[in-house]
Amino acid sequence: MNKRNQEHAGSGMTRKSAGSAKPARAAAASVRVVPASAKDKRKQLERGEDLSGLSREEKKARKAELRRQEDLIYSASNVLMKEDPEYKPRRTKFWVVMALGLVFILIGWALLMAYGEDSGGMYQKIEFAAIAMAYVCIIGGFIYDMVRIRPIRNQARATAEGMSEAKLNDVIERAMAKDAERKARKGK
Repeated sequence: MNKRNQEHAGSGMTRKSAGSAKPARAAAASVRVVPASAKDKRKQLERGEDLSGLSREEKKARKAELRRQEDLIYSASNVLMKEDPEYKPRRTKFWVVMALGLVFILIGWALLMAYGEDSGGMYQKIEFAAIAMAYVCIIGGFIYDMVRIRPIRNQARATAEGMSEAKLNDVIERAMAKDAERKARKGK
């Protein structure tokens, strides 16, 4: 019923919507272009700041500074984690369970080599039991790590990320002093 549609004799003539129009030129420098897909947004967040306007040397310097800061946080979080009184006994338990799993694997393998596949009966049941115990120990060790050790690791990491650079350096220097003192005691 609209006149602009009636002026054309033929049917099927419609106007394009404004949403399908493409921009006439590139966005200005002050305009932030947001990625359309969630995957692109995640990649942009992982990359951090936008380095597109910098020269190659400036990009290298910026990335080197970010790596240095990450290394500092990682080192300080390792020190904080090792200072936690619960960490060392839990880590020892983890390695004991993993070693036990390895022992069960070796038992199963030794029985298989000694008596062969067609031994049947008792030895075959012991082989299966040893392999099953190995799986239980190894999977249990990883679950133990996830449930009991990882929270300590994550808490140390979060603490280190919240520290200033001076505090991070103090934590690392404190650990280096303890190591030097320990080495001096062993040397005497």
